[in-house]
Formats: sequence, structure tokens, C-alpha cells
Amino acid sequence: MALKDIWAKERSQRLTEIAERKLEVAQHRQQTQAELRAIRQELNEEAQMLHTMLQEFVTKLQETGLAEKQQRQLDNAERHQQVRTMLEDYVEALRLYEQQARQERLEDIAKRKQEVLELKLEVLQLQEQFSSERALMSQELTEKLQRFRTKLHDYVWGS
Repeated sequence: MALKDIWAKERSQRLTEIAERKLEVAQHRQQTQAELRAIRQELNEEAQMLHTMLQEFVTKLQETGLAEKQQRQLDNAERHQQVRTMLEDYVEALRLYEQQARQERLEDIAKRKQEVLELKLEVLQLQEQFSSERALMSQELTEKLQRFRTKLHDYVWGS
């Protein structure tokens, strides 16, 4: 009975540990997703700010006179190209960051899956060990009972 209690206690402890690890994985996943949302929000705000700046720039160009406009067009073509390059670089950096974050998240998920698989393997090994120990104890008890029956029979019936 004590072995059964020990086995049940260890099993309960292992299940508790597994549940705690699953909870940690879920919390980490939620934290990672929250961080990604915050980063995306920041990037969207910066992109909106750049878009607003570009709109203001275009509006100013439209408000100037034709002569000034022609001169400014020459000056602003370079600025426009710089802004465009900056936006393209920004978009590329955003893509790279999201790809890196996704890769890190996938690596973390793979690591957590590996931990879960290792825990499952450990549980299976413990179950196998307890099962074989129980079988041995059962066999020993059967043999002892058989010897006891033989002794009792010999004692009662005289051998």
C-alpha cells in the first residue's frame, strides 16, 4: 500500500510540475505576443508620423507658386528620394524584426515542446519502472503465499 501511495504522490507531483511548465509556456507565449503587439503599435505610430510628415510636405509644395514650385521640385526631388529610401529601409527593418521575432518565438516553442516530450518520456519511464516493480512484488507475494500454503498444509495434515 505504501508503494502505491508513493507512486501516486510522485505521479501527482510530476503532473503538477507538468502543469506548472505548461502554464509557464502559456504565460511566455502571451508575453511574447503582447511585446510584438506593442512593437507593431510603435512601428505603426512611427509610420503614421512619417506619412503625416510626407503629406504636409506635399501640401506645402502645392501651396507655393509655380516658380518656387519648380525650384523646390528640384530641391525636393532629392528629399523625396531620401524619404522614400528611409521608408523603404524602415519597412525592410520592420520585416526583418518581425521575421527575427517569429523565428525566436518558433525556437522557444520548439524548446518548450522538447521539454514537454522529455517530461512525457520521463513519466513513461517512471510508469514502466513502477509497473515492473509492482510485477516483481506481486510475484514475490505469490511465491510467499504458496510457501505459506505449503507449510500450513504440512502443519495441518502432517507431512
